[in-house]
Amino acid sequence: DVGPGRDLVGELANAVREKTQVRFGLYHSLYEWFNPLWENDKKNKFKTDDFVKFKTLPELYEIVEKYKPEVIWSDGDWEAPDSYWQAAKFVAWLYNDSPVNATVVTNDRWGPVTKCKHGDFYTCQDNYNPGVLQKHKWENCMTVDRNSWGYRRNAQIEDYRTPQQLIDSLVETVSCGGNLLLNIGPTKEGTIDPLQEERLLQIG
Repeated sequence: DVGPGRDLVGELANAVREKTQVRFGLYHSLYEWFNPLWENDKKNKFKTDDFVKFKTLPELYEIVEKYKPEVIWSDGDWEAPDSYWQAAKFVAWLYNDSPVNATVVTNDRWGPVTKCKHGDFYTCQDNYNPGVLQKHKWENCMTVDRNSWGYRRNAQIEDYRTPQQLIDSLVETVSCGGNLLLNIGPTKEGTIDPLQEERLLQIG
């Protein structure tokens, strides 16, 4: 209804499935910093759950039923207790009754006590490097820009990891059995900053 007036997620899902062998997945933040329902629940010390009831859970069910992602990358769980998110209810539905129940995988960011303990793959924390081979699937999620998960037009060259640092992180991650998730931030126009593009080409 707003922005481009198109279903960008749907178009991306279709393009990925029609033109590649890549499994389609979606990132989902459980909370939004400035949503009034979230702010009210937080003010009430999470004794109310209007944000989860009217925003988070309906949104999660909708994206699974509409886009059928095979990866759900959950995030934004750290400020509230596990019980507030009602994630156990959603994940039970996801693995038992959802349209992707036979193929879907999730990470471990469903509440403070689930990190590095529950999930098809662990993310544990940003820039996670266990240093030794792990028995469980895991992922090192990191950024090209050390200081942001989004594009910063005022970023300095020294804020960007060098090609050698990125390659070192890739090698270390793979040697410990992990997957490297390397984040870049598009500009407000949806383009990739030339320096970040260069880093992707260099690590590629």
